[in-house]
Amino acid sequence: MLNFMVNEELCIKCGLCAQDCFPGIIELDEYPKITDEQRCFKCQHCLTVCPTGAISIFGIKPESCTPLKGNLADEDALAALIKGRRSVRAYKPEPLEPERIQKLLNVAWHAPTGINSRCVHITLMDDPDSVKRFRDAVYTRLEGALEKGVSEIPYVANLFKMACQQMKENNVDVIFRDAPHFIVVSAPQSAPSRAADMAIFLSYFELMAQSMKIGTLWNGILKRVIESVLPDLKEGLGIPEDHELGYAMLFGNPAVKYQRTADRGEARVKKVEW
Repeated sequence: MLNFMVNEELCIKCGLCAQDCFPGIIELDEYPKITDEQRCFKCQHCLTVCPTGAISIFGIKPESCTPLKGNLADEDALAALIKGRRSVRAYKPEPLEPERIQKLLNVAWHAPTGINSRCVHITLMDDPDSVKRFRDAVYTRLEGALEKGVSEIPYVANLFKMACQQMKENNVDVIFRDAPHFIVVSAPQSAPSRAADMAIFLSYFELMAQSMKIGTLWNGILKRVIESVLPDLKEGLGIPEDHELGYAMLFGNPAVKYQRTADRGEARVKKVEW
C-alpha cells in the first residue's frame, strides 16, 4: 500500500505532482490520485514537489521533512566542501558516537540509484575491537596466501607484500590505517545499475562525512584482498553470495587537519557538436 493521501484543504489543484510523476500514474480527478500503484517508483517526487504540502505517501507527511528553502548550502560553501575533501590516512583511536554514524548512513542512504532500486547493501563494522581482530586476521591470512602465490597483477601483489611487511616489521597499518570503523558496499548482480549505485552511495557518504568533520578513505586494497585473495571473507562479513562487491571505505575521527583546498586546475573538457 502506498498510502497516498491528499489534504484537500491544502491542495490547490496545480497538477505539479502529476507533471513530475515519471511513470505517469498520478492524474487529477478534481484532486490528485494514483491510478496504478504497481508502477510507482517510490521516488516521493509527489511529496517533495507539492508547493502547499498537501500530499503524504508511505505514511510520510510533509511536516516531517526538511524544507529546502533557506536550508541548502550555497554554491561557494559546497565548492569548498568538495574541493576540501582529502583522503585521510591517519585516525584517532576513539570511535565515533553511534548516533553520528547512524546520521551519516541515513543521509547517504538518500543517494540516487538506477530506477530507484535501492539495492545497495551496506556492511558496517563499527566496533573498534572487532575491526582490530578482523585486521589482524586479514594480515595473517594475506601473508600466508602471498607465500603460496596469489593470482594478481604484479603491482597489486607487490602492494600486498609491502602492506604485510610494513605491519610485520614496523607495525604500520597500510590497509586499515588504524581506522576505528569501515563499511563495505555490495549489490545484487541483478541490480540494473549496481556499479554506479555503489559508487554514488560512497561519494555521498564521503561528502556528508566531510561536512561532519569525519575522515574517510576509499580502500581499494581491502576490496582487492577480499575479491582476489580471501574471497571467504565475503561470507564471513555476511555479504550475500549473489552480490557484487563495490568498494570499502574507512572512516573515523581524523588525526590530521588540512588547512586549505588543493588546486587541480580547470576541468579537461572536449566540447562536441552534432
